[in-house]
Amino acid sequence: MRAPDPRTLEATPPVVTFATGADLLVRLGLAKNMTREGVRRLSKHPDWPFGLDRPHPYWSLANAEVMETGPFLKFFRDHPIVGRGPDRAPRNSKAASTS
Repeated sequence: MRAPDPRTLEATPPVVTFATGADLLVRLGLAKNMTREGVRRLSKHPDWPFGLDRPHPYWSLANAEVMETGPFLKFFRDHPIVGRGPDRAPRNSKAASTS
C-alpha cells in the first residue's frame, strides 16, 4: 500500500465512506474513537440523513458507498457521540460472586 498524500491528512474530503468518515470524526475531535462499524450502527438513527427517502443519497464510487461530507459532519455535530465511558468498576462474574 502506498503512503497517503500528506495534503489529504489535514484537508476535509468532499465525500467519505463509512471507514474514512470514522477516521475523520476522530481527526476532527467529534469522537474519541470510532470504527466503520460504529458509523454503520449510528446510521440506523432516525435522523440519519442518507439513504432512500432521506435528504441525501448514498453515491456509488469505486465499489463503495460514499456520503457527502457536509451532511455527514452536520449529523455528528447535531448528535454528539456519547458512549458508556471508561470502565470504572470490575464486572460482576460468577467467579467473583462465588469466592
